[in-house]
Amino acid sequence: MTSTLDEPSPMVGREAPPNLAQKEPPRRDRRYLGGPLVQSFQVRLRTTTPILGGSPEPRQVDTVDVIRVPSIRGHLRFWWRALHGHECPTAQALAERERALWGGVGGEQGTRSRVEVRVEVERASVTGNPDNVKPGDTGAYALWPARASNTESAAPQLNAGLLFQLHLRAPLEHMTEVENTVRAWILWGGYGGRTRRGLGGLTVVDELSRWLPSTPAREDLRKLFHGLPLLGAAPAGGARQVPLLQGARLFHGRTEKASETAWVNALAWLRDFRQDQGPRGNRGEGSTSHFAREWGAPKRPGRSRWPEADKIRALVRKPDGTAWAHVPRAAYSTSREASWPRAGFGLPLATRFQQNARPSPGERQVRPYAEREPDDVELRWHDGKKVRERFASPLIVKAMPLANGTFVPIALWLCRAWPDHGHVVLLRKGHREHVPGSEAPFERLLAPGDTALYAPLRASSLSEAFFSWVKARGAKES
Repeated sequence: MTSTLDEPSPMVGREAPPNLAQKEPPRRDRRYLGGPLVQSFQVRLRTTTPILGGSPEPRQVDTVDVIRVPSIRGHLRFWWRALHGHECPTAQALAERERALWGGVGGEQGTRSRVEVRVEVERASVTGNPDNVKPGDTGAYALWPARASNTESAAPQLNAGLLFQLHLRAPLEHMTEVENTVRAWILWGGYGGRTRRGLGGLTVVDELSRWLPSTPAREDLRKLFHGLPLLGAAPAGGARQVPLLQGARLFHGRTEKASETAWVNALAWLRDFRQDQGPRGNRGEGSTSHFAREWGAPKRPGRSRWPEADKIRALVRKPDGTAWAHVPRAAYSTSREASWPRAGFGLPLATRFQQNARPSPGERQVRPYAEREPDDVELRWHDGKKVRERFASPLIVKAMPLANGTFVPIALWLCRAWPDHGHVVLLRKGHREHVPGSEAPFERLLAPGDTALYAPLRASSLSEAFFSWVKARGAKES
């Protein structure tokens, strides 16, 4: 058993004596000297999908403090903001309220957290697949950052099945807030990295009906969260540039007994919406299709029907002025303006063009320079003053646990306003300045005058395009 407080325990890495390994008695409500009445609770949790990251070191899992309190605190603070951001008139007011409960730096000195967090690991997971993630592996679409590269080896994972107890203590007046925060983290978050793609998923081992809904219906969710407004209409005010659960949209598939099956089904919605090439006969270059790519081959799809690749070819020129291997299609090159619709799924977004020709099976042939494609580029965003790198995806796809022990694939689109004065820009690899003419609004799916080659891009927004697509595949809105 590993016991963790806000700093590593001296028992970490050693077997606890028998008297310390015994389950401690429940703690009574009490007051700190001169402070408010405090209350504590605990919840037993089990991981349902692999964990990637979660260590202080990038691309590493922690094999000593397997579940770290600082990491959990970060997740809980995010979900507390998602639950209560609509109640604060500004982002600054939200930050002050968050600091008063969860602690942090502000004013002349820091504020101590009023929420105590402690972890007891009952069963540590064995380090997962150390080999490179391959296409076709379970969850490969979410695990692609773990792949080996020319400069890094494959990142380790922790297998599902890790069991731990989470202990929290907080002022009685904030207990409902804290419990709801833990519920949101269990249902829609996770532990470690890539939780928005379903990694580090969680479920409850005991008292399932206290923490989990019986169905994914909106009414059951609101009842579970003591009437707190979830989903539905977007708030008129509040800290709108914070991802919020009020105004979010939740779609779900059919329930599954295995968390892995539900997770893979949820991932497939996003993967196929972005990359599916459909059946072998799906060609028709230059015509509108319901498939994201033209047919190429099982392991090498054809050209994308999203506009980004053609916009890059039009904006980034060869030094000698000759054409790229693929000439930008007229549907996306007639307009002189840029559009980067997939930026709505999160930034940065790296693009690497295929520089190899299509040789015979088993061969690899590099294109001659005259037939090359653009070098690596990356989409970031500009806040009106400087280029910024990260903009978190508002979309969460994962397996959500239910109170009867089953799991349901979900797609949750958090309510968030686009940054004021912000726009998406294109950068060449190794460059600090964006490509001239590459600026485009976040919400733009098509530039003025362009014609959609991918039918969902006719929608009014990326979220509408995605949800119309998943509804056509049987998903239902909560």
